[in-house]
Amino acid sequence: VRTLPVHECLINHEWKNEGFANIIIARSHTNGNITACFYLVDLFCLGVKDTHYLFNATRSNYQDKFGSDDGMNFKPISYTLAHNIVYSALEFAEEYGFKPHKDFTSITRFMLEEDTEDVELIDIECGKDGKPFYVSGPFDDQTKINKILAQLKQTAGPGNFDYILGEDELEDD
Repeated sequence: VRTLPVHECLINHEWKNEGFANIIIARSHTNGNITACFYLVDLFCLGVKDTHYLFNATRSNYQDKFGSDDGMNFKPISYTLAHNIVYSALEFAEEYGFKPHKDFTSITRFMLEEDTEDVELIDIECGKDGKPFYVSGPFDDQTKINKILAQLKQTAGPGNFDYILGEDELEDD
C-alpha cells in the first residue's frame, strides 16, 4: 500500500496541546478507491495506542468511515508530518518498553513509508516537560494501569514520570 499515491493526511486540531494525535493517512488506488489507516497516537507516553484500516474502499465508504461527522475536528497535514508524529511517538514509547498496538505491527505500518533518511526528519516533541506522562484512558482497567505504572517505574525510574488516572483533572500551573 505504501507505493500508492497519498490522497490525504488528516489530524485533530489540538494534537500538540492534548498529547494525542488522531491521524488518518489515505492513499488512492488506480480504480479511484481509497485505502486508509487511522492511528491513535499517544505522544506523551504509549505511542500507537490503537489503529485500524479500510482497504480498497469506495470514496463514499471512506467518507462514511473516516468523515468528520463524528465530532472529530480534522485538518489536513503533510504526509511527512504524519509520518514523523507516528514514528517519533513509537520511538519514545519504545524507550520505556511500550509496544505499538498489535495491528500496527502486522498491518497498518505498511501504510507508512519505511522510516529511513528518505523521509525528511521533523523534530516532534514527545513526553511532557521532558518525561513520560501517562494519562489513563476510559478503557484502561486497574490491571492495565498498574502494569503501565510498573513499566514506567522500571524503565524511567520513580519520580521520572508523571501520570493522571481516571477522572482526575489537569490543572494549569
